[in-house]
Amino acid sequence: MKFQPLIPNRTLWIAATFFIVILCTLAGTRFAGLFPTLSSSPENVEVNYGYFIDSTNSHILRYVRESAIFRHIDDPVEVPWELGNKSYWIKLEVQNLESEHRHLSLYFDTPMIDRLNIYQFDDKGHEVKRWRLGDSLERGYMVGDMPPAVHFMMDGFERYELYLHVYSEGFPAMPIWLLDQHEYHTLTQLLHAIWGGFTAIMLAVAVYTFAVYVSLRERVYVVYTGYVVTSMILLGAVHGFGIYLFPSAIQIFFSNNTVGLTFALFILSLLFAHLYLRVHKVQSLLRQVVNYALMVLMGLMIISMVIPEHIAATFLIAIQPVFYTLIGVLVWRRWTVAQKWSPMFTLSWLPLVVAGVFPPLLVTGHVEYTLAARYAFMMGNVMTVMLMALALAERFRQQREESVYQLTHDMLSSSPNVNVLTLVVDQLVDKNREFTLCCFQIDRFNSLAPYMSVDQKQHFVSEVCERLHIALDSDAVKVLEGGYHRKHRIACIKEGLFGFVVMSTNQEKIKLLLASALDEVDHYVELSELSIRTQGTIGTSEFPKDGSTTDVLLRKSMQAVAETSTAEKRFNAYDSLNSFNRTMNMSLVSDLKRAIESDELDLYHQPQIDLRTGSIHGSEVLLRWDHPKFGQVSPEVFVKLAEEVGLINDLTLWVIKRAFYQQSKLIELGFSRRLSINVSASDIAIPNLVDKIADVAEQYHVPTGTLSLELTESTMVSDYERLHQVIDRLSQYDIEVSIDDYGTGYSSLTYLSQLPFTELKIDRSFINSLTNSPRKQNIVRATTEMAKSLGLMVVAEGVEDLETASVLKRYGVDIAQGYHYSRPLSFSQYLLYLKRTSHQMPVALKRPNRFGTQSG
Repeated sequence: MKFQPLIPNRTLWIAATFFIVILCTLAGTRFAGLFPTLSSSPENVEVNYGYFIDSTNSHILRYVRESAIFRHIDDPVEVPWELGNKSYWIKLEVQNLESEHRHLSLYFDTPMIDRLNIYQFDDKGHEVKRWRLGDSLERGYMVGDMPPAVHFMMDGFERYELYLHVYSEGFPAMPIWLLDQHEYHTLTQLLHAIWGGFTAIMLAVAVYTFAVYVSLRERVYVVYTGYVVTSMILLGAVHGFGIYLFPSAIQIFFSNNTVGLTFALFILSLLFAHLYLRVHKVQSLLRQVVNYALMVLMGLMIISMVIPEHIAATFLIAIQPVFYTLIGVLVWRRWTVAQKWSPMFTLSWLPLVVAGVFPPLLVTGHVEYTLAARYAFMMGNVMTVMLMALALAERFRQQREESVYQLTHDMLSSSPNVNVLTLVVDQLVDKNREFTLCCFQIDRFNSLAPYMSVDQKQHFVSEVCERLHIALDSDAVKVLEGGYHRKHRIACIKEGLFGFVVMSTNQEKIKLLLASALDEVDHYVELSELSIRTQGTIGTSEFPKDGSTTDVLLRKSMQAVAETSTAEKRFNAYDSLNSFNRTMNMSLVSDLKRAIESDELDLYHQPQIDLRTGSIHGSEVLLRWDHPKFGQVSPEVFVKLAEEVGLINDLTLWVIKRAFYQQSKLIELGFSRRLSINVSASDIAIPNLVDKIADVAEQYHVPTGTLSLELTESTMVSDYERLHQVIDRLSQYDIEVSIDDYGTGYSSLTYLSQLPFTELKIDRSFINSLTNSPRKQNIVRATTEMAKSLGLMVVAEGVEDLETASVLKRYGVDIAQGYHYSRPLSFSQYLLYLKRTSHQMPVALKRPNRFGTQSG
């Protein structure tokens, strides 16, 4: 099964990254010649520079012109800009050396200066013009004047003096370029193109990432969207082009809080790394450190908005090493856990890290000012955003692959699961291809699994699957999923049960293949000094003979596994006749439940005869069911079904209620006889069983002393402690307890001696042909003598003739029942039987001492 990813593999992802880098490099090389050469002194224009630092911020223009001492410099880059609360005065003496008039532009490329006042004087000292720029006051230029500059015209050989008053709470560094107006317009168009491309890319990535968030609802995508938008706002403030996106007041706010925006960028970067590398998924010290770091950065961001910018910038510079170290630690600690994503995360941030070096170097003068250096951070940001978008796409692809793998594979065996098997079988059914669906079950797996650790279970199942793979490595077995390393031919249906498809319905070939597979699997697996033998059973179903849908075929294969006898044969084909019987039994279950609820069952009575007097001692009630469709259903069938599906308790309680009701009718007619009811092992577990019996007896006004409960010997070993408590409670209500079918189950003299039974019932298998078997006679005689010595009354069932009754009477057996006296009778027939024999009144049986007497 192949799933096509968004980006097929890491090689293509890396190739796409290098393609973008090469494309940007070629584009930069191709259009580099369009950028004009920036110069502080245009051709045929003489410019002299000088600067004066006003440390008190108190000098006015007149004082500066008349009294200030300007230090001469050859280039404005030599101005010693510093952080601090001070003003700078820059003096330019400009003279046109040509006879033609010139249109010049004084270009600053720094929209973040708080106050920039420019004064123009002619050669006679008269003020010609004044400009007020800066982001702390309303600007004096329009949107079309971006980037910030002032324009003036000079006639031939004309001379001007320009005074620039610069003040900023941040770093006041400001490049000063004097350009011909044509060069300025060319530069303006190119910068607008750069900003437009940057904005388009950032908005596209932000919209795309937010759309992914809306679809997947993963926080990492909305955080990254916030990072992209914040980056665009910050760079718009730094370069001034944000005026195209925001009103002037908002743009000025952003420009005055670039340090706060930078802190916001740090917060989003750290939070993105936190989510991308899934640090938040584990409880660890690293997660706590990240949470504290986020709170610290949040506090610094808020503080930076209320303190002077040069102080806030100091905090920003100080926090950067800690920030980058924390990011590095995150990548390092999560590299192993998130090794699929960590390399891409690291590579995506490299362009931004490299480009981030340029702004501080430009400000401090360590790098020559060029447009490439000026916009390197913007380009690095674009590269990072694009690469991170690819990284997020790759992360999404890998997450989808993991999700698909979890949905289609079993984690224990690493095999395809039932979903894959169903898909393949559906395809074969659609193509009408004949095949055999096989289910392989590991023998005793459910018994062994609770005692294995997860690692042991995985090792055990893997060993079995590996040998099964080897045995089924044949062209006749359908490949369910193709992979780079192996072809999977088996699928896990559930723990310990696997399925595979044989592309044939030839029984002989299939038997040979399955026998070979079972022989291959039959070996020993070593688990913690234990050697466990691995064996299996296989059930099969055929298409189209056994079904035309995947669900039906799979269900029938599993039925065939369940019906396979490990003692007789180890594989079994689906048998429609057995299935019919099971289907009929399942339909009987629902009918039985309805019969219990609707009182559609009957109780029959088989008389029990006192061998001393020949009178009716009582009867054993036997359950009968006359099904409206199938007629009389054998009790062995529906009682067993009731035990399998959990209806046995309801059935027993119904029998008790109906038996007490009939006993009440017998008492009203003057026939007070004992009533024996069979109880199974599961009935002993009924909560408050004895109390419920007593409540029913009280409801029908029946003395509990006329009731006897017959327990099979298997009941005694199911829950000894519980059984002891129940029998003790029954004794308190004078209810007799009989051991039914004695000699056929788990007889134990310990149980007989410790539990307060009142009766022992010898199974019919010892009574049948008693007169012709000396061995049976010895067993019956010894059993009777033992029971008498323990104070138990002895009952024999299955008495078919007078000779057998005579032998039992001679041995001392108290009660007999069987066809010699009467077959089971309906309640009305039993009433007639009692009336016909009413002259034979029962006598109380004198039971010997509970533990017998010893003479002499």
